[in-house]
Amino acid sequence: MKSLRGKNSGFTLIEILIALVVLMIGICGVLSLFPVAIKNVSDSVEDSTASNLAQSLYSSMTEAMRRPVTGIVTVTHDGFPAGRLDFPLPISVMAPVTYPAPGSGTDVWLETYQLGTDGATAAQVGNIKTSLLGGGDPSEPTMQYSFQFEVVKPAESVIVVDTAGTTTNLPLYQFRFMIYRGYEPAVVGIGQTHPALVKEFTTLIAGTGL
Repeated sequence: MKSLRGKNSGFTLIEILIALVVLMIGICGVLSLFPVAIKNVSDSVEDSTASNLAQSLYSSMTEAMRRPVTGIVTVTHDGFPAGRLDFPLPISVMAPVTYPAPGSGTDVWLETYQLGTDGATAAQVGNIKTSLLGGGDPSEPTMQYSFQFEVVKPAESVIVVDTAGTTTNLPLYQFRFMIYRGYEPAVVGIGQTHPALVKEFTTLIAGTGL
């Protein structure tokens, strides 16, 4: 009888419950990784978009600074109103100027330049929206990004050229591009960054056309 019971014995209810608990713990552990992975992918996409936008701004600004100018730089980029912007270069050393000036931006709150708001791109976006059936706008992710830029004449641009202490100004300027996503106006304290800031990039550009 003992051997018969031994051959027919199986898992008890307690053993099954313990196995289910262990299985559920493992499944929950795996599922907990999904939000982290999704956030990492989202952050990577934002960083990549911000880098591409900053690179396009740098290229546009470099090309503009190479053209002959008389204190006013004309830069073309589809993030500016009408696809272009005219702005004066700062004269004073270490006195940064941020663009857009209050009230001259393209986003809802007029504090940043939003992508896709120039006439040509807005028309293309309108055509896409009209032609799509069932709603949706594939260009929307791009239009969620906006930017500001800051230009300053660095101290390194003023050099001494002789023993008499004569100085001269080099046509060198520092640009800082600030890339936002879902920008909203906010009171940001000194030393704090805007919560919608994705990345900022700082670079020196020589005005070879100046």
